[in-house]
Amino acid sequence: MCACIMTTRIQRRATKMVKGGRLGSKIKREHQEDQGNMDAGEGNSITGSEGNSPSTPSSVKKRKYYCCFKDEWCKEAAFKNWLRKIDGMTAECILCHQGFSIKYEGRRAVTSHADSSKHRESEKQRKDMPQIPVVVPETDVYQEDMVTAAELGQVYHSIVHQLSYASQGCAYKTLSMILPDSVVARKMSCGLTKATSIAEKVLAPKSQELLLKDLEEVPFFSVGSDAYNKGSRKFFPVTIRYFSATEGIKHGLLDFYSESSSDSVASQIVAILQENGLNVTRMASYMIDNASVDFGKHWSVFQDLKQLNGGLIQVGCMGHVIHNCLKRAMRALSFDVETFVLKVYSEFSSSTKKVDSLMSFYEFVETEYKDVLQHVTTRWLTLLPTVDRILESWSVLRAYFLSLGEENCLKIMWEAFGADEHASLPLCYVHFVHNLMRIFSEAAKKLECDHVTCTELHSVLENLHTKLKRRKEDKFYGKSSQVILGNVSASENRKFTEEAEKTLSRCIAYLEQWYYFETSIFEQMAVLSLNTEVKWFDLVTLVTALCIDIDIDQLYNEYCVLQKLREEIISKEQKVDQRWVKVFKQIPEHGDSQLLKLVSFVLSIPVSNAFCEKIYNLMAQLWSKDRSRLNDSLVKAELQVQLNFNISCADFHEFLYRNPELLRAARGQQKYRFKKEEPEGAAFPLAIQF
Repeated sequence: MCACIMTTRIQRRATKMVKGGRLGSKIKREHQEDQGNMDAGEGNSITGSEGNSPSTPSSVKKRKYYCCFKDEWCKEAAFKNWLRKIDGMTAECILCHQGFSIKYEGRRAVTSHADSSKHRESEKQRKDMPQIPVVVPETDVYQEDMVTAAELGQVYHSIVHQLSYASQGCAYKTLSMILPDSVVARKMSCGLTKATSIAEKVLAPKSQELLLKDLEEVPFFSVGSDAYNKGSRKFFPVTIRYFSATEGIKHGLLDFYSESSSDSVASQIVAILQENGLNVTRMASYMIDNASVDFGKHWSVFQDLKQLNGGLIQVGCMGHVIHNCLKRAMRALSFDVETFVLKVYSEFSSSTKKVDSLMSFYEFVETEYKDVLQHVTTRWLTLLPTVDRILESWSVLRAYFLSLGEENCLKIMWEAFGADEHASLPLCYVHFVHNLMRIFSEAAKKLECDHVTCTELHSVLENLHTKLKRRKEDKFYGKSSQVILGNVSASENRKFTEEAEKTLSRCIAYLEQWYYFETSIFEQMAVLSLNTEVKWFDLVTLVTALCIDIDIDQLYNEYCVLQKLREEIISKEQKVDQRWVKVFKQIPEHGDSQLLKLVSFVLSIPVSNAFCEKIYNLMAQLWSKDRSRLNDSLVKAELQVQLNFNISCADFHEFLYRNPELLRAARGQQKYRFKKEEPEGAAFPLAIQF
């Protein structure tokens, strides 16, 4: 009976030690030894009662001692930079790339390896090299996070740089061979199906969540949209522009859908805003190009939205206005400069023999060869760099075309290059257009900048308007044109002067048609640029014109604080939105600020459709012929990831560790399309309920 009880206790104790993982560091007593001792004891007692039976001694085994790896060793200062756990009885030195057993010696084995000559040499080499932090995983869960973060980082890298997922899948296999000693590289696996699922179901919803979280903290925002043709289909991005009191002007892509009619565009925008918890009454303006379907007086997208939000401001793309202004005005010239540039490019674009011939002329005059640039007709101001290159190489080009003769040249080409360079009327037209394009290009670049505000719009257009009027009054057509006009005949001089004045008149009239210089509300918004002293009367006038519900008493208190800060801020910061970021840092409790409400409304208004145009460029690069099998949802996901995160690939890896829910969602199974669908009403798929 006693033997059975003792045996049961030993078995229970051994079971607990195995479950607790402490068997390697405890003294292990063999079950057979104890069983033999108890049997011998019983036998002796039994033998003693029977008489003279001799007792048989039992065989006794030696006790075995084993040591196991302790996680505390990795935290000690002497070991933390190089020691890593492989399993319970094996450790590894990261510096020596060598594993060793601690089964019999325990900590002494670690110390012995640290004192070895090979390890000391490795430590010396590490000190001489630049310090690279060694990340030592403490648990298996942390190692899983490292693998998942590496996979997410690579998917993000592929999206940002428009790499195919198939190429990334091949890269993972190669990486494990390049870095055989890296556990993370060996465990990384992200093929086409997994990568697309992560992009659509993990990264894109998270980017949209961050955008919506920012929008919760701002009083107003503006919506922009435009149409993009992909084959026989039209796609419409829904973009958001808003002012953040801590970061300045920000942009985001809220949605990307395919639709056709004007009525459906307005209803789609309202539906998308409501789905994302955004109220139409918070819209400050609606930005799109100047087509009648968007800004018609009686029936258009803007009029449909105006019925839901009476304070909505109509903003046309002033970048398009500037582009179209000069293009339409140049029709008054008898010499078509745009056609001339296109013909020069087409002469060399498809013939290597002609290019070789042109290069020989460059070698003769000992000048470096430069390609003739192509002009894009849809963006007329690309004519400026093209004309720059032609004027720079005019002598070489003229020599080339003169060598061909009049019979082998187009009429417009011989008209330009056949005459004397100092008395060529076509060259005079080219110089005149080049001079005008400089001031138009300067204004367009200012308006197409991401951080330009509507407070600067009036000054940019007023400056352009004034330059055109002054050129017309002074009859100034550029220095180079004036020199050529002195060498041509009186009739040619009179002809050019009349056409040049007519061109300038058309430019001025077109600007005045699309922008009301005397009554524009953007002139009143200029007070918030802080370039000049902010007057209280101008501030109140702006609030009245915008019809915003603002507490005037509180606004005046914040206005007094602004007066003290203005001069110091404008001397240190040139961007208008960053000036206001510094202002709100000085205003306590700016969350309920009335000045923030006013600034948020004004600075959220865009002045051009440049952000939508940027989306079209990204979409064209993304949806190329090499990746023509991409579906609509994946294109939308990749665009949202690129535009809403706006984080570098290196910083994104650190961002993942600050958001562990992304790692859990990437490891989940709900990210796959063929898995169980999410329940109705869920804002995000089950795998990413952030």
